[in-house]
Amino acid sequence: MRPCNEYLDAGGKQMDLLPNSAPLATKLRNTLIRYHGIGESEWRVAKRTKDATVWRKPSEEFNGYLYKAQGVVEDVTNRIVDHIRPGPYRLDWDSLMTTMDIMETFEENCCVMRYTTAGQLWNIIAPREFVDFSYTTSYEDGLLTCGISLDYGENEKNAVDKGASWC
Repeated sequence: MRPCNEYLDAGGKQMDLLPNSAPLATKLRNTLIRYHGIGESEWRVAKRTKDATVWRKPSEEFNGYLYKAQGVVEDVTNRIVDHIRPGPYRLDWDSLMTTMDIMETFEENCCVMRYTTAGQLWNIIAPREFVDFSYTTSYEDGLLTCGISLDYGENEKNAVDKGASWC
């Protein structure tokens, strides 16, 4: 692993995306725990299937929604985690994600990733490129995971629009 403040783009040029990953990881962990503690009455069911439920609520921090999902998957925990964390398994199940590159790994639970999503609605919604700091942590009897966009300036690709995400 490289020091937390050094990144290389695809051409080998050094990039400074994060001055230090530890404070951001701590902030995201605290945010996730706070979100996890939001009362059930504040969430509305967005989708329910036999094995999973997804809830949403308007965010007080940004223009959009917070989502939480809960489901039971009978498998070895580490195999499940491999499908949730950024990595090659994500492309197997996420049909909107077209490319993914782990730019930097800090610890097992956090990394910087670049990914693109497919266009939607006959490309009315253009393909998007994201660079996110991704964080996953064990909590109580499950996992909490979040991605927050990083400003990557000149390193964005011209072929797609720049996207933004927050947890």
